[in-house]
Formats: sequence, structure tokens, C-alpha cells
Amino acid sequence: MSRPWRLQWEHGSAEVQPLGGMLGPVTLRLEDGRDFDIMHVAPWYGMTAADKLPGILRRLRGEWPCVPFGRADRPQDLPPDWPTHAAANQWDHGYAANHAWHCVEATPLRLHLAIDYPAESAVARIERIIAADPHAPALNLTLIVHARRETRLPAGLHPTFRLPPAAGRVQVQLGAHEGVHSYPTNAPGAISRLRPDTRSDSLARMAGADGPLDLSRLPLPGPSEELLQVRGVQAPAPAGAGGGIGGGSAPFALHYLDYAASVGMWWDTAQLPDLMLWVSNGGRIHFPWLSRHFAVAAEPVNSLFDLGRVARAPAGHPLADRLGVALSPQQPWQTHYRIAAWHQADPNLS
Repeated sequence: MSRPWRLQWEHGSAEVQPLGGMLGPVTLRLEDGRDFDIMHVAPWYGMTAADKLPGILRRLRGEWPCVPFGRADRPQDLPPDWPTHAAANQWDHGYAANHAWHCVEATPLRLHLAIDYPAESAVARIERIIAADPHAPALNLTLIVHARRETRLPAGLHPTFRLPPAAGRVQVQLGAHEGVHSYPTNAPGAISRLRPDTRSDSLARMAGADGPLDLSRLPLPGPSEELLQVRGVQAPAPAGAGGGIGGGSAPFALHYLDYAASVGMWWDTAQLPDLMLWVSNGGRIHFPWLSRHFAVAAEPVNSLFDLGRVARAPAGHPLADRLGVALSPQQPWQTHYRIAAWHQADPNLS
């Protein structure tokens, strides 16, 4: 495996591995001088048995783009009014998430990576730019998708953040939204504590199998694996003239209570209107998970959960219109997003 690329600046450091173009680990230096490790790295990293895993799992960590977004296997246990079909290819979360990227240009403050898709794919090439903010503990990222032909694909980003071992010591903070939807069935090979295919007004009071379940404080006290989609996340107004991505309060943030620190994410909610949440809380028992995988992924998406490649929601379902992004060979599709950390006394870092 090729060596990772590295960003190093006054306010932090970050690694990006070729496999999947995955960003992580990432350490950001808070304004009080503390180093804050924000990105998840899977506990099987470095195990020889992991060499036989699919590319996306082999060195799972941090953040990466998913084009197309979602699982490639056809689920067998969806409700009968959710029709299924075969995916166009075998790669969970897309070819780029499972194969090695190459470096176009690298400096201590900026990485420009790219990967070419197979000739039969509607996607021709993906590029991503990861740039350190020279003035803040933050990263500014750009995703560019080049298409061979007109198509519409589910698309998303996949930031995966670390969770400490103590239950309930990370508070999930969401901006205004239109409701939180549970997955229409159990996550594959996992324990779920939510009632499937329900809508709740708040993460703090989800419809659980045994009564209301609070998913706003993580980790959870018992094993579970939950997939949720927050519909219509609203971006706050930018802070001052010339704001934009990174201006105002983050539409998604994690407050680490024992560290008096937060990490937040800003993205273009017009392009990726929803946020899929993957709460991995020791709820998968088979290898490589072995009930020891704890992380939370906050995934900006235009997709029907991770099912858009293999299933359709019934007419009238609140997420039935999440059909993906339109791609054209005439104009590359691109989106910008930002990940930043701050001491809790300064929640509007921008």
C-alpha cells in the first residue's frame, strides 16, 4: 500500500490514504493550544486478516466521497411496497471508495487527488481537493465529478467521527430540519433498537422498539447499529457579507463534553439536502466489527438512505423524491464543504 499524503500547518495535521482517498486521522489544534483528534480510524487497521476485506472496509477511516452513494447488494427484507432491483456495479458506495486514488498536486496546505472510473461507468473521473485553512483549525474540501453521459446518481459525502468510550459524552447538534426517518429495515447483520420506517421530530426522542430512544447523546449505553436520514437540513445564514460554506453555526456538530470542544460540518444543502446518520455502537458482531466498532458518520446526501441504487420507496414516502444529483458531460458537478473544530466557548468559528 502506498504511503499516505500529509497536510501540516499551524492549526493541525491530516493524512489522506490512496485507498478510497480517505481522510484520516485528522488532528486540529484548538485556540487554547490543545490538539483534538476528530476522525475515526477502524480498530482492525493493520490486521493481516483485514487484507481480504472489500476495499472500502480494508483501512476504513475518516472521510471520503461516495459516487454513487449507497449499498450495492439487493436487500431481501424490505417491506413489500419497497421494490428492489440490481445495482449497476458491485462497489458499495462507488468505485472511488474501493480503489486507490492518485495525487495530482500536493503541498503542505493542499492536496489535489483524482481517480478514473472504468470505461463502462457513467462517471468518468472524480477529483477532490483537501485544503487546510491557514488561519484556523479547519479543512475546506471540494468534490468534482466528471460524467461520460447524462445520468442521475445518488451521491454523498461520508465523514466518520470518533466516539470516546464513555456512554452519552458526545452531544449531537443539528440545525433546523424536516424530521428524522429511521431505516425501513434493520441494518445488515446488525442489532437495531429503532422501529423501522418511522418519522420522529427529534434525535432526542426517536421511535424505539421499547419506547422512545435518545440518539442525541452518544455512545449509547447498549449495543446497536442505527441508520437514519434527517430530511431537509437547513443551512444557517452566513455570518456577515461574503460568508457561504463555513459561515454561521454549523448545521451539524458534535460537542465532546469531556473535552469542552466541538467539531462541525458545513455543506451545500441545496445540492445535498439531507443528512444520513450512521450510529455504529458495537451492534455488529461478525468480523471485522466484533462488537468493538464505535463511531458516528454524518453523511450529507441526495439519496434514499443508502438504498437509492437498489430500491425505491413507495409513492408518498417522505424520501421518495431523493433521486440523486443530475450529471452531465457538458459541465462537471462540484460541491464544497468544510470541517472545523473549536473550543466550546467559540461555537461559530468561520
